[in-house]
Amino acid sequence: MTSKKPFIIHGGLSNITSTMEKRNSRSLNPVYKTIAFTPSSFISNPTANRKLLVLDLNGTLVFRPKKYVNVKTSFAHDGPSSARVRVIHPRTYMTPFREYLFHPQTKKWLDTMVWSSAQPHSVNGMIQHSFGDHQGELKAVWARDTLDLDPVAYNKKSVTIKDLTKLWKAFPLHSAKSTLLVDDSTQKARLQPWNHIFVKEYGQAERRSDLDYLRKQNVSQGSPGDKGNDHHHDLDVSDLLGNMTLTPSFAKTSLASQSSSTGFDSILLAVIGILDVLKHQDNVSGWLRSGGIVLCGAEGVTGGGGGGIIGDRWFDTAHIVEWWANRGRAALAELNIEVVAGALTNR
Repeated sequence: MTSKKPFIIHGGLSNITSTMEKRNSRSLNPVYKTIAFTPSSFISNPTANRKLLVLDLNGTLVFRPKKYVNVKTSFAHDGPSSARVRVIHPRTYMTPFREYLFHPQTKKWLDTMVWSSAQPHSVNGMIQHSFGDHQGELKAVWARDTLDLDPVAYNKKSVTIKDLTKLWKAFPLHSAKSTLLVDDSTQKARLQPWNHIFVKEYGQAERRSDLDYLRKQNVSQGSPGDKGNDHHHDLDVSDLLGNMTLTPSFAKTSLASQSSSTGFDSILLAVIGILDVLKHQDNVSGWLRSGGIVLCGAEGVTGGGGGGIIGDRWFDTAHIVEWWANRGRAALAELNIEVVAGALTNR
């Protein structure tokens, strides 16, 4: 097997990020910066340091095109009635992602909530498509009415910011040390950038790519099925975990070379992998600021690093995504959760 080309950051991660940090962190709250600059330490018992996962919806968990379909709602005396409903497509691997979040073992150390900039009536539909019967297990669902917008800004597309201090006041058990925001916008996370995992937006192009891959897969297998099974779920867990270390040094492992990408968008698998590592860290902001995503996921990069780049597009480096997706597959296998891409339709 041909070895994977190392991911090299010329001049060292610390040299690149030090200037970025100085430029981008000047306006951050001093107390927040103090916490974020405190190195994270390994914890063996995740339940001793519960985490709070804050999920965006549109572009992160679902794709919501400007397309409507007629849905039968009820039968009136003069016949059936229907309503026009916005089409919502869950992101690939949403099913195992959901099962991971609400697995009894995960819930011992993780609280999950939604914070969307969409209006409440839109949030309800996206919640149903994302979480189904599990929506009652969410710690909270916050919509646009929590963003302190004036009436004009509320009713039009406008810049919004998710200030995590509002969450920490509502849920005092949590802080910058325990909170992780997953969102496809860096703008929304600009007040607490080191508690944010910036994910690639799931939009029309990404969904089309998933559908194209599914068609190719069905042709090669001679099957018309639409579930998009991930053939990596039958890997031996020991193969995926054998060389992994979860220490603050973020030492590199050979996991990235274990398997190749499935072809589907695998961001949610990668997020599972990141969560499964973060559960053993006592400072989320410190781990992210120190470049944990890149340092764990990149071949050829070792050491503690000098600081993460705010808004770092880690998802543009294929084998970093692949490394974390494989870590996510391993976490799912440990919980006996099947890795299924999900049902994809052309609707």
